[in-house]
Amino acid sequence: MLLTAVHNRNDLARPVADANDLDHGSAAAIASTALMIGEIQSFVDDTSPRSSFDPTCLILYPPSAPSPPAEPVKQYLRRLARAAQADAADMACSSILAGQGSESDDTGDIGLWLGSEDHASPELVLSALGLSGWAANGEVAASNFAAPPASRVEQALVEMEERFSFRVRASMTGGIVLFFLVGRVSGAWAGLAGIGTWS
Repeated sequence: MLLTAVHNRNDLARPVADANDLDHGSAAAIASTALMIGEIQSFVDDTSPRSSFDPTCLILYPPSAPSPPAEPVKQYLRRLARAAQADAADMACSSILAGQGSESDDTGDIGLWLGSEDHASPELVLSALGLSGWAANGEVAASNFAAPPASRVEQALVEMEERFSFRVRASMTGGIVLFFLVGRVSGAWAGLAGIGTWS
């Protein structure tokens, strides 16, 4: 589903909820993250392509549209995103990547597919997502994400190699901070994306 074709959050939240047996609040938080990333992609150049989002598997695809993942990887990313949502709920927050410090509970964590090309650095991830221009006037820093011990996410991350995490904040979007957890899954790059808010 192209994010440019989604007119409001509920249009995306409904299929997310239906396909994943989620309550409306959790589905709306996931939909908000996908839509906000699409909006940020347009901030620097409104004519640039946007990402697409698969509401069935909760996966964000970059504008460059790499070859889609094999079905086992799709299901792994769905499981990872669902694990993040469940662990965040246990922690009384909406995004496990942003954590309890975020001032907003309007956004959740979503799966991220980048493909087989090299994405072994924050700069390469941001470039693939069309976010380099937005991030250029901000701060990119390691976030040192660690899943809670014995959590669903910790168990799921056993299958992800060469993991790294980082956060991005840019002045043009105020207190919005993007969080990424990226690694190799079955030889390709994938992970999670989330959003938090700080004033």
